[in-house]
Amino acid sequence: GEFMLLAGPTGSGKTTILRLIYLELFPQNGQVMIEGQVMNSAGAHQQALRRRKMGIVFPEARLLHDRSVFENVALPLRICGESRKRIYLTVNRMLYRFGLNHRALAYPAELSSGEQKKTAIARALVGRPFILLADEPLANIDAESSVEILEHLRQINSEGTTILAATHQPEFYHNLTRRVLNLKEGRLLVQPGESS
Repeated sequence: GEFMLLAGPTGSGKTTILRLIYLELFPQNGQVMIEGQVMNSAGAHQQALRRRKMGIVFPEARLLHDRSVFENVALPLRICGESRKRIYLTVNRMLYRFGLNHRALAYPAELSSGEQKKTAIARALVGRPFILLADEPLANIDAESSVEILEHLRQINSEGTTILAATHQPEFYHNLTRRVLNLKEGRLLVQPGESS
């Protein structure tokens, strides 16, 4: 249920850590454990099931350009085999929450960068993940959109979703987070008084 930051300069390893948690990469040394289970040795099916419980947002929106906003947000539910009725209700609720209901039939090229980012976050959350991994969620958007995205993240976290956001600008999040994990050159910096 925490909102934590993974902070550090560009190239410090923030994205790599998120990709390890998301099971897109596997460590050469050490282990990735999720809910007490070592993921390195989990089979492909088990990994896919774990990924479905996580939401991920990339610095660029990574929307499918040949699909509408509605279809982009619906994609995780379609992959999971949800019914048409459930998809319709869930996606429309999510679009309304993010102020995108009037853009449901628009395509990514017709959206502002802020709308693209909100669509990407809505897609990451539509399956009700236990954790949202957000890699530079404020990248490539204007100040007004940044404030709106931060408020959405605050609300999502207050409802119980754990958020781990990677950023090289932790000052933008100072009112949202209690813990900041600092990275430098691929190493986690332990603050005085903390154990590693």
